[in-house]
Amino acid sequence: MKNAMAMAALSIVSRFGIEARFGQGPLAVIEGILKPCMECWIVGPEDPIPRPNCPGFTGNMPGKCPGEPPSGCDTPPAGLSCLLITTLWGVSCPREAPVQGGGLAALGLTCMDGILPYIECFAAIVALYLLLGRGGRGSKVLGILGGFGALAWIYVMAGTSIIGGEGIAREVLFLIFGVIAISAAVRMITHSRPVYSAINFVFVVLSSAGLFLLLEAEFMAFALVIVYAGAVLITYMFVLMLAQQASAPEKVTEVPEYDRMAREPAAAVTVGFIFLATIFGAVYQGIPDLPPPAGEIERNMARAEVLQGLPKQLRTEIEKVEPTFQWPPEIDGNKNMVHADESGIFVLGTTDAGSHQPVRLPLSAGPRNTQFVGWDLVARFPVSLELAGIILLLAMFGAVILARRQIEHGEDELREAVGMPRIHDWDDDPAATEEGSTA
Repeated sequence: MKNAMAMAALSIVSRFGIEARFGQGPLAVIEGILKPCMECWIVGPEDPIPRPNCPGFTGNMPGKCPGEPPSGCDTPPAGLSCLLITTLWGVSCPREAPVQGGGLAALGLTCMDGILPYIECFAAIVALYLLLGRGGRGSKVLGILGGFGALAWIYVMAGTSIIGGEGIAREVLFLIFGVIAISAAVRMITHSRPVYSAINFVFVVLSSAGLFLLLEAEFMAFALVIVYAGAVLITYMFVLMLAQQASAPEKVTEVPEYDRMAREPAAAVTVGFIFLATIFGAVYQGIPDLPPPAGEIERNMARAEVLQGLPKQLRTEIEKVEPTFQWPPEIDGNKNMVHADESGIFVLGTTDAGSHQPVRLPLSAGPRNTQFVGWDLVARFPVSLELAGIILLLAMFGAVILARRQIEHGEDELREAVGMPRIHDWDDDPAATEEGSTA
């Protein structure tokens, strides 16, 4: 009964759509988006309909797929309307065979329309424009509500599929860090006080680092905090303290117009829409030229190569498995004894008894993500690493010099106020300098 009412209502409404160039009005387009979801998911116990991509799976057996792996039908739906439908009717989303190229398209989600990611981006950008615009309180409130609505839409459609892993705790943390990062980023560019914008920037950095930790990218998380919160933000605060000088003592609390009003909000949100739509298009549809993921042998070979260059860790792991193994591992002068296959890493060498036998190491013996990144930075990109260090060092020196000059200026003003001579002779006033030289 529910199915018939829903399909009848959808058909009646679509007939009143305005005919467009190709004979389809906007409501007909909506019907085209919703109809596959209804055909796949509006299934009640009284009228079971077999799933096209899941043989034998009907509405009176929700969540199970006879003869298929559990992951084939237990994936959350990919669309907001589809999620509401599956929530009301208690059925699951069918999936097709994975495709190459990555992205959510590789999951085979049948109800993901290609235009929906760009509609999501447009809704979020419109909300941001209302927050950046010169409107009153009403437009700001509308922008806040629209922004949260767009975030909810994006999360429902893709959030649960992008999370790097499984588990309710990971999903909750992903949602918390994501909301904090996006909210703080919006507040950072809409706040009228630069100092508070810098504080919101700190929240963006910390929450983004939390997202990296959820993805098991520890190096990226700590590098983000050290570089941005530790170097860039400190330099930015020095610039604020030196540049934000009030023209008169009575105007100390006055906020300049360029801080209260955005100059080109339309151009800013347009550029943001282009970047956001590009990223979302890659996330949803994947990259066709992306090579397939490395196989188990390739990953184990990469672990073995790095472990070969970490002799201390290699010796510790070998002694845990085979205490009688002679160090260093070599046979007939060949020291490249760390190898890999599909099952893991093994080391060729000689025991105290003189026998040559491979020692197979557990998966936990391999290098971690941080060790992989450190190895690549030092072995493959040493010049880039040194240049990054020099740039950060120069930024710190510049901030110290600017701050020191500001302190010395303050000392000279205090000495003049009590009738004492200046310590430093600055050339900030050319007229005064010329008058002093003439005298």
